[in-house]
This record gives sequence, C-alpha cells and structure tokens, in this order.
Amino acid sequence: VLSGILLAASFPPSDLSYAAWASLIPLLHAVQAEKPLYSFWQGMACGMVFYLASVYWVINTMYSYGGLNIGVSILLLVALSAYLALYVGIFALFMNRASMRRIPFTISAPFVWVALELARNYMLSGFPWNLLGYSQHAVLKIIQVSDITGVYGVSFAVVLVNAAAADLLAMLPDKKIAWPRAAGIASAVVIIIGVSLYGGYRLNHPPVSKGTIKAALIQGNIDQSQKWDPAFRDKVFGAYTRLTLEAARQKPDIVIWPETATPFVFQDDEMRPRLFETAKLSGAYLLTGSPSIEQKDDQGYLEFNSAYLISPKGNPVGRYDKMHLVPFGEYVPAKTLLPFVSKMVTAIGDFGGGKEATVMEAGNFKFGTAICFEVIFPELVRKFADNGADFLTSVTNDAWFGRSSAPAQHFNMAVFRAVENRRALVRAANTGITGLILPTGEVGATTGIFKETMLTVDVPLVSEKTFYTRHGDLFAYFCAAVSLLIFGYLVIYRRRKNDSA
Repeated sequence: VLSGILLAASFPPSDLSYAAWASLIPLLHAVQAEKPLYSFWQGMACGMVFYLASVYWVINTMYSYGGLNIGVSILLLVALSAYLALYVGIFALFMNRASMRRIPFTISAPFVWVALELARNYMLSGFPWNLLGYSQHAVLKIIQVSDITGVYGVSFAVVLVNAAAADLLAMLPDKKIAWPRAAGIASAVVIIIGVSLYGGYRLNHPPVSKGTIKAALIQGNIDQSQKWDPAFRDKVFGAYTRLTLEAARQKPDIVIWPETATPFVFQDDEMRPRLFETAKLSGAYLLTGSPSIEQKDDQGYLEFNSAYLISPKGNPVGRYDKMHLVPFGEYVPAKTLLPFVSKMVTAIGDFGGGKEATVMEAGNFKFGTAICFEVIFPELVRKFADNGADFLTSVTNDAWFGRSSAPAQHFNMAVFRAVENRRALVRAANTGITGLILPTGEVGATTGIFKETMLTVDVPLVSEKTFYTRHGDLFAYFCAAVSLLIFGYLVIYRRRKNDSA
C-alpha cells in the first residue's frame, strides 16, 4: 500500500518526481520470504492503490460524458485499475521467485518491469498511461536518454535505483557483503551516473535547428455538451474563426486547431467553404481536427477521426486519419461478442482506423500529427519523425477529463515524444493544456485549462534522426528478452529441485 501511495504521488496532481525513486522499495522488501501467491496479492494491492489514485478521472469521463450512472462508472474504474494492477501483481510474483533463487533485484527488477510496461503498451489495444518513466518528465537530465531507449529507459533507471536500495536493505541484517548484490548495486550507481552525464551532454548539445516557424495554437474551450449540438454550431465555429483572425495579426506560418475542432464533418458542403475562407483570411496554413466520412458500402458510411491541412489559398493539401482508436469511445472491440455494448460518444458510425503515419508538407516545412491519446504510444509517434517530419503536432480534446489531473498527465507524456525523436512538439487542446515542448523536453509555453485563448510560439525545425527514431523500442525488447531468460532459469531451477526431491 505504501508503494502504491508513493507511485501515485509521483504523478499529477502531486507530481512529486522524487517519490518514484523510492516507490518500489516497500514492495520489493515485502515480497521477500513470502509465499508466491501472497506476493502476487501484495503487488495487486500496490497496483490498485496506485491506479485508483491516479486514474480516478475515469469516473468523471464515464459519468459526465459517457452517459453512464455513477455506480457503473465507479465499477469501470475499479475494473480498469484491477487490470492495470495485474501487471504489478505479476511483477511482485516474479520478484518473489527471483529473490528466493538469490537473484539480486538489480538484475531482475528493472528488466521485468520494463517488459511488463512494453506488454501493457500492446495488450487489449494498449493503455500505456502513466508508465513509471513519465514521472520524471521535468527532470531533464534523466529523460535525455529517451532518444536511445524511449521512455522505457527512464522507467528502467527508476526501478534500478529502487532495486539497488532494496538489495542494500536485504544485506543489512546479515552485516555481510553479498557479492552478487554488491556488484548489482555498484552497477546501478555507474548506470545512473552515466545516464545523468549523458543527459547533461545532450542538454549542452541540443539538436541543430535548420530554422524556425511561427505556429498559432488555438484553444477554443468548447463545452463538450455544446460541441455537437447543431444549435451551437455557428457559435463553436465562430469562436475558432475569431481566435484565428486574432492570431493572424502575428503573421504565423501555421494555425493549429484541436481534435475535431470543426462542429461538422469535413465533407459538409455548407460549412466547408467557411472553413476554407477562414484559412484564406488567416494568410497561413490551417491544421484542423475534423470528422470525415467515406462511403463504406451501399448501406452506410465509415467515419474517420481526421486532421486536415488547408493552404493559405483555401485548398485542402493534406489529411491524416487517426490510426489508434479509443476502445468503446471510437469503436467497439469484439463487437459480435459484445452486442450489448455501444460506444460512449455520439458518432455517425464506428470509426475507421488510418493506415499510415502521414507527414504533411506546408511550404518549406513538414510535420506529423498525433490525434488525442495517440501521443501516449511512443512507437506510433516515432513513425512521423522517421517519415521526415521536422516537428510534431498533437491535437486533442481533453474536455472529457474535466478539471482533473488527467490533462497534466496527458501533456507530460507528450514531453517524451519530443525527447525521443528530438523534435519540437506543439499541442493544441480544446480545453487545454495547449503548449510547446522543445526537443530537449523543456516546456516552452503553456496555457491553463478551461480557458478560451490562443498561443503563438516559435517552433524549431529539426531533420536529424535519433537512435530511437530509427530503431524504435529495441531497448524494451532487450529487457523482455532478458526477462524471458530469467524466467527460463527459474523454471529450470524449480524442475531440478523437484527432481532432486
């Protein structure tokens, strides 16, 4: 329970990054000399406390915007927390078995933790929210290693320190030096010093910019209850038009509206000309989130959550369709098996998923756009940089989260996409947080939440590709391979013990 509290404190709203470096010590200490099943339940308890306290905002999303009653919303939070806690339970079980076989935590814990985070990124569509490394979003020296390892390398470093402390505590009662543990602790010290030195070097040698552009980020602050109400369509569109024309006075190169900013599908023949005219009046490229439709068959249409780029002449010149959809929000998984489940948001039909990380070209610069929670998937965002993007954009509608800690958690995860790929990332959010993240992970400027405003920022353009951009999650897969080797050793050890018995 103490570990769960410390883990939760590492993320917004507390956002105490230093708490993460001690968060797993109680759990690692507790699972030693316990029965395997009991260790698993210890891990589950830790995970339940952590996730109930950090993703509590799910209740508001389900209740206020999903149309579910408060009781069902609470049950869904508990179910989601239990699923996420399962990974912590497996970790605790694994650590119990490793400690019983005298494998130092420094050799097992960081590898297994990262392997489980990697699994969480893909299992059941993936929900890598609040990976442990994200707790260090503001510790710039530590997170620079992400351009090699991704966020998983930062998680590894944090768990390694916890493991070294747990190994040290395990040696104190005997007052003897256990050389495997001592070697692991020494290695941990060397690795953390190396990570810090590398971070300092990268901060002093930022990527070379080939120029800058000016981006105007529009935060319309549209109430979710009004967003798709036809009675408010003119009001919603008028707010974005007015803010865009205000931004035009600063002569931006590109104006960026949030996810589904247009209160109509892009193919709407009545409203689309007004959108094109707004782009003309702004004198800049206009990137806007918009639903789009295509004929699916003779019986209906398929809807996409898209981002469109419109030129200063009022012509659409680029389109990206969201690839990673939100389960139960944009589509129903296993629909034939769950006919009683409907989507929680109003839509024309099930959303279709995009197939390509499209890089849009606007004059002399290129960029990629992650829509909504796509930005929490590192392997997806890196494709934009690998495909030639000079900077990254993230368009989202965080109104679903209300006045909770979720907008801050969501924004903090975007910091790592900038560092991993050494690309500036500009974020336009309907209700905030809107802002600029520099290639070093430094936050250049941000807005508050639930405030109608616009923000103009200078965005550096970078073309060099990092190791992570080129090769992706090699480090995480390496950790998974080491975890499998440790698991194999534990299985063989148990069989030999049974045979000798």
